[in-house]
Amino acid sequence: MENEWNYEDPIEEIYAIRRLISERYGHDVRRIAAAARERMLREEAAGTRKYVHLPNARIASAMV
Repeated sequence: MENEWNYEDPIEEIYAIRRLISERYGHDVRRIAAAARERMLREEAAGTRKYVHLPNARIASAMV
């Protein structure tokens, strides 16, 4: 993400980034989550990154 931001307070930069991400996906949390999942699957398939997969909560409670 190339930009010319010059924030004195780091939290303001974080808010700006969050706004940009939200705007990119139409302020829809489900679209943001779907895009993140697609990116994760793409990176795993390419072998560029590994992610931890936790068991489903229903399965985890049965394992105790």
